Amino acid sequence: MSVILSGTRVVMAAPGRPMLAASLGTATQSNPASGLAAVSGLAGWWDAGVAAGMLDASGSPLTASGAAVAAVADKSGNAQVLSVWHASSNGSAPVATPRLNGLLGGLGRSTVIPPALPTGSQQLPVMDPDQGLRSGSFSIGTGAAWTVFLVWSRPNWRQGSTTASPLLSINGTTVLAADNNGGTRLVLFPGTQQTVLSTILTRRHSHAVILRNTPGSGMDVWLDGTQLASGAPNPLGSSLNAPLLFLHNGGGQGGAECWFHEAAFWPLAVSAAGIATILSYQSRWYLGARRGIQILVCGQSNAGNGLNDGAWHLLAQGVAWHLGALAYGVVGTYGYPPSATCIGGQGIYPVPALGFPGSFLTNPGDGSDPSTWALGADGLAVQSYLANSTAAADANDIAVLFWPWSETDCTRQYSEKATYESAARRLLALERGMLSRRAASLPLVWWSAIPFAYGSNDPGMQMQREVVAEMAADGTQNVAVVLPQTADTLPRGAIQAADGTWSGGDSLHRDAVDNLRFGRLASPLVARAVLACGGGDTISALPAGVPMMGGPAVTHVYRQSNTTLVVTIAHDCGTDLIVPSPQGSAGLGWAVMDGGIAAMPGNIVTATACVRLNATQLQLTLATALTTASQYCRLFYPYGTTTIGRGNAVTDNRASVAPPTGWDITADLGADWGVNMPVHVPMSSPGGIGLSDTPT
Repeated sequence: MSVILSGTRVVMAAPGRPMLAASLGTATQSNPASGLAAVSGLAGWWDAGVAAGMLDASGSPLTASGAAVAAVADKSGNAQVLSVWHASSNGSAPVATPRLNGLLGGLGRSTVIPPALPTGSQQLPVMDPDQGLRSGSFSIGTGAAWTVFLVWSRPNWRQGSTTASPLLSINGTTVLAADNNGGTRLVLFPGTQQTVLSTILTRRHSHAVILRNTPGSGMDVWLDGTQLASGAPNPLGSSLNAPLLFLHNGGGQGGAECWFHEAAFWPLAVSAAGIATILSYQSRWYLGARRGIQILVCGQSNAGNGLNDGAWHLLAQGVAWHLGALAYGVVGTYGYPPSATCIGGQGIYPVPALGFPGSFLTNPGDGSDPSTWALGADGLAVQSYLANSTAAADANDIAVLFWPWSETDCTRQYSEKATYESAARRLLALERGMLSRRAASLPLVWWSAIPFAYGSNDPGMQMQREVVAEMAADGTQNVAVVLPQTADTLPRGAIQAADGTWSGGDSLHRDAVDNLRFGRLASPLVARAVLACGGGDTISALPAGVPMMGGPAVTHVYRQSNTTLVVTIAHDCGTDLIVPSPQGSAGLGWAVMDGGIAAMPGNIVTATACVRLNATQLQLTLATALTTASQYCRLFYPYGTTTIGRGNAVTDNRASVAPPTGWDITADLGADWGVNMPVHVPMSSPGGIGLSDTPT
């Protein structure tokens, strides 16, 4: 995120970027054992930042995130648990949710979890509108001295109501509320005796508040370390014994639709020194305006299928997990002009030889440079969708463009490469322009072309992959390849046998299971692309041990003989190679172009065997002997339109390798995220990787 700091809490956003009310770069993210206990008189302290701070229905501490929660444990030692509360008698338990604020989590429940899709204008996460947390009773009237500390996060405007988010209520009276539906205020005791504390709240935020009542003096309030009120009116009765109700007003569907992080209570007016201790302690949380991670998806039918499968929402969820982002989602729809971003059967521009349409750009047919082409009906449909739908509200949170798109463009002749690349660059520039963004702040992530065997145009397939590689190599374009291996998939709806072979299905579209895997596999690389542009939220760097290359990559090919190759592989996050049997062992997918060039390929020699030699090397046996000098031969995995099939590709062992501490995505999001990554030959122009006559 590009920002200009112009004061302690005054931040001006760079053009086209969201404004932050405070820097998010100073949280300590610790989990101190003493913490608030250092402030004398502590009667209740509830910390949902880590799973162990929450209790299940039997009263036992949780051991991992993702579990249902009945209460938040009391760290003060006074056995005052903070119980889950609903106005309805059949409310659903909230869930211990990780990485909502850096590496720290919180408590709440999204009613929609990918790959399930939000409906209508819903924004992820879709928070439970009837969920709060209630303490035991405390003496909390105006005649009593007391202090409350609360940390919360709001991921979106309330979706169950347009009224304010009730952050704290007591005995039916809302004590503190945050405006919704475009409002910016934080209000103490909303109503006739209200005090407006702040007018700079944002849609998405994390904040810490201290409320201190002193009998005869009124209320003092601190927000994120700044005192906003001194002696403010307190309309509560002078003598009141009641529970604290956090993130709910006590009425039907009266939840704040916020995440709960932490709270504490003292039955006294905490001293100035104690307030200073609390303010120091709260630095463990990132406080201020927050970001959602939105992915704008464009393409044709495979992009649209992935959207409807929930794959790209899974991708957004994974990116948000890697970036510690508060919200996430996908901007896009599968449909037709005049308003859509994924449009079936449409290339960037037409392929007249095969009758394929495409009007994201208009090709006037006069031989003009594609850099001058205007948007066609499809391109205008994207522009219309972004301007006139609910997507407009999320435009500033679009962190990345995603093109899972290659199909009909792969049916072009290799000789069209320069035209196609120029057109792709033109469309990318126009799409960024729709959002008033530049390349430096908005990356494009792409995949290696999926198998698309219409016409069996292998050179065209390689042409499209080379264009993607060339754009990724051009730093001015800010393009990244996040799925370098897509051939380890099945046709949509195909039936796969135990030996890895398959039958039936729609060969022009990838299966839903593979699309979901694509979403999970791509998420760390998309997160890295976003971070490289300063577009993260509360996590600013990913550690070693989080994928960087999209899986193990071929780095050297030794021609041991005319029929034997030794392939050396550099690992990404794995430590070993797995060759599946029988299809992987039979060398499926490996092929050598024996002479020729991409536009006029020589003989394509396939492999008949693949054997693991050691943790970083494979041995391939070829079907026939190579006849051309090594410098004119190139290894592919795969070549052209070849489909390897799900589970048939050589992979690493990433799923069994311990991740860095705090970075176990399977523990947080589920076992399906623990996938081995397929081997790939890095995309390049020309494609493949050259053979060598030396072992290293």
